Amino acid sequence: METYTRQTHVSITRLDAHTEEYKFPPFLQINRKVNCRKIIEGDEEEIAKANRYMKLHQPKRITEDDYITNINNCNNFVNRFGYNAYTVMEEEREFPIAFSILTFKDVDQTERLLRSIYRPHNFYCIHIDNSSSEEVHKSLRKIANCLSNVFIVSKTVDVIYDHVSRLRADIYCMNDLLSKSNKWKYFINLPHQQFPLKTNLEMVKILKIYNGANDIEGITNRPRLLSNRFQYSYKYINYTLKRIGLKKGKLPYNANIVKGSAYGIFSREFVKYVIFDEKPKAVLKYMEDFRSPDEYYWATLNHNEVLKAPGRFKGNPEKKPWLAVYASWHPRDRCRGKFVRNICIYGVGDLNELISRKELFANKFYPDYQYLALDCLEEYIHNKTFSPLPFDSFYYRQLPFIRKP
Repeated sequence: METYTRQTHVSITRLDAHTEEYKFPPFLQINRKVNCRKIIEGDEEEIAKANRYMKLHQPKRITEDDYITNINNCNNFVNRFGYNAYTVMEEEREFPIAFSILTFKDVDQTERLLRSIYRPHNFYCIHIDNSSSEEVHKSLRKIANCLSNVFIVSKTVDVIYDHVSRLRADIYCMNDLLSKSNKWKYFINLPHQQFPLKTNLEMVKILKIYNGANDIEGITNRPRLLSNRFQYSYKYINYTLKRIGLKKGKLPYNANIVKGSAYGIFSREFVKYVIFDEKPKAVLKYMEDFRSPDEYYWATLNHNEVLKAPGRFKGNPEKKPWLAVYASWHPRDRCRGKFVRNICIYGVGDLNELISRKELFANKFYPDYQYLALDCLEEYIHNKTFSPLPFDSFYYRQLPFIRKP
C-alpha cells in the first residue's frame, strides 16, 4: 500500500467577523430543484417533489479517483471543499474534541462527515479497514495529509461484523489520539454513515454541561440484554462468526454485564482509563469471544461501580438517557426512508423530526438512497453554524448523568 509524506499542513484558523458575506462553496451547493428549508419544516408537497426528483436523477458523487487526482495542492483542496469556511469561536477553541471515524468504503461520504465536524483545533483519527480497496486507502491518506489535525490510525484491522475487531479499531484510535494531544476534552466515535445534528459550538456547550461524565448507553433488562451473545463463546471461522461452546469463567471483579451501543461520548479521563488501567484490559480480555463485544464493553465499564471508570454513571442504567446518536428502529420508530436490518436509512421525510432531536448525531444515511436527505441536513448544519439559533441548555442541565460543577 502506498504511503505519503505530509507535504502541506494548511493553517486554518478563520476568525472572520464578516461571516454574512460567506457563500456556500460552489462545489457543495445543494440542488436548487428542491427547497431544503421547506423539506426540513415538514412541507409534504416539497418532500413529494424531492422524492420525484430523486427517482429521475442519480446523485452526483465524487469517486476515489477524483480525490486522488485532484488533491495535488492542499490549499486548493481546503478552499474547494470549504475546510476553511467556518468561524471558530473562542469557546470552541478552548474545548477541543477528538473524533474517530470508522470507514471501509464511500470516501465521498466519509469526507463529507469529516468536513461537517471539522474544526482546526479538534483532532480526527480515521480507521480504514485492511480489506478496503487500495483506492479507498490512497484517497483518504491524501485527504489526511492536507489537514494537520487529521490522521490515519497507526494500526488498522479488518473490521468484521459482530467481532472484537470493531472494538479494537476504536481503541487503536483512542490510543493514537491520546498521544497526539493533551488538550482535547472528549472523544466521540463515529461510523462513516452517521451525520451531525448539532454544530460544533452546540456540541461544545453540551459537553461542557456533561462536565466529565460519559454518555454511554446502558441496558440491563432481559430480553434486550441478548444473553446468548455472551453465554457462549464465538470464533471467526471460514468468514463466519460461529458459536463454539459455553462461555467459561466470570466477568472480572464480579462486575455485571451491561449492554449498550458501540458508539458513545467518552471523557478524556475515561479514554485514559481504557488505555492504561488494568481493569478495562481484563474486561476486554474476557469479552474477546463475545458476539458483538463492542455493544457490551463500553456499557459494562460505565455502569459498574466496582470497575471505577472515570465519568461513570452510578444510577440505574435503564433510566439514563443516551444522547450520543439517534437511530430509528423497527417496529418501535417511524421511518420515512427504508428499514435495513431493522434500522432506518433516513430519507427527506425524516428531517423534520431529526432536527428536533436532542442527540448529537443521527445514524444512518446512504449516499445513493434518498441522497437529498444528506444534502439538506448538511445545508441546515451549515446555515445554523453561520446563524446560530439560541441554545437552550435547560434540557441538558437536567440530565441525571451530568456531573455538577
